[in-house]
Amino acid sequence: MKYTENHRLGDVIAEHYQLLVLLSRFDIPLGFGDKSIRTVCAERNVDSKTFLAVVNYVATGDSTNYHDISILEMTKFLRLAHKYYTEYLFPVLREKVKDVASGTQDTKMAELVVKLFDSYVTEVRKHLQYEDNVIFAYADRLAKGEDDESGFRLSKYIRAHDNIDSKLTELKNIFIKYYPTGSVTRQVNHVLYDLFACEADLASHCDIEDNLMTPAVIEIETRRKAAMSREA
Repeated sequence: MKYTENHRLGDVIAEHYQLLVLLSRFDIPLGFGDKSIRTVCAERNVDSKTFLAVVNYVATGDSTNYHDISILEMTKFLRLAHKYYTEYLFPVLREKVKDVASGTQDTKMAELVVKLFDSYVTEVRKHLQYEDNVIFAYADRLAKGEDDESGFRLSKYIRAHDNIDSKLTELKNIFIKYYPTGSVTRQVNHVLYDLFACEADLASHCDIEDNLMTPAVIEIETRRKAAMSREA
């Protein structure tokens, strides 16, 4: 089912709990009662079309409304997601990985899992910083109608999302296939579950960038190019 502004936000979250993580990234707190999406977005000064585009994409895979989104609202949402990963999720996960590592007598294995996690986070941080400082900044300038002399074009940018999960996959495989759990099996299982959840959340985040933000920005690029051709 495709959601509209008239649907009650509480009902939508109850039907698709995975949408819960999106709320804080749109700066929408819980406690909205039976209010509609239109009302909640208006109260929080959130562009409802952008919010609905993201909600419907995550819930149903429908990306057809990308042309309705506000680029500025989308980049704000994506930046808040990056902040969540770097300032909350990764530090919390690292402490859990360290706790599990401290429960094994295999010191080399313990050092390896922490090293792999740190290496993974370093790569992802670098990727997110590039998006914040280059891609989103460019998208914001385009959305504001500002001239861009950098020569950057999103339509020519090759996405690198497929590469950022390789170290996390390696870490998960170590836990699944080789890690000596012993008396901390339950603890290791919990950490592994969190790593899978982290991977799924990041994959969804990257899909939103690729299938909603990117085509919306390319659409603006195309219109600009056509306008410049007419003026030439």
